[in-house]
Amino acid sequence: MKYTIFFLLLIGTAGLSYAESDSAVSMDHFMIKLHQTLSVDTLDVEFLEIEDSRCPSDVTCIWEGRASVTLRIYNQTQYQTIILTSESPTFHVDSYEIALIDVLPYPISTKDITEEYVATIGISKITNEILSPLKQSKHGISPDMVDCKPTLVLIIKNSDGSPACVKPETKTQLFERGWATDPL
Repeated sequence: MKYTIFFLLLIGTAGLSYAESDSAVSMDHFMIKLHQTLSVDTLDVEFLEIEDSRCPSDVTCIWEGRASVTLRIYNQTQYQTIILTSESPTFHVDSYEIALIDVLPYPISTKDITEEYVATIGISKITNEILSPLKQSKHGISPDMVDCKPTLVLIIKNSDGSPACVKPETKTQLFERGWATDPL
């Protein structure tokens, strides 16, 4: 009995995870110098400033400190300023994820390295893929819990109780013809 319950929970969890999958296209790493601008797809990324409180390599410290990188992002319509740190290394802009990978060089107490800073950032394009109603059903999602693409609405076929995603204007026609009903 406990194996049956465990199996059903496993199937339900797996089914929900397949309904909508956040999949990121591979993350590309870029090195960007202070005051430099980098163009990736439809984004322009400018390394505006750095705040570096990391413990210099030639000093013994109690706290390791942190580096904070300020980037200005332009996505072809607007500018946005973001700050990435080791505690908060990722940020989402439109369908992109920007991640702070590293900041070099490491500070030295006897040298001003302000103009030498280079940030390594990762940029990946995120695609939200919603599976078809049939595939979601095959993964164990109940018909009334199926997700549709943003421009479509969910209906349930009267003939077999299966889900379908249709345009809102088509939904009305299918209801009038008795072909479908609203999900509960």
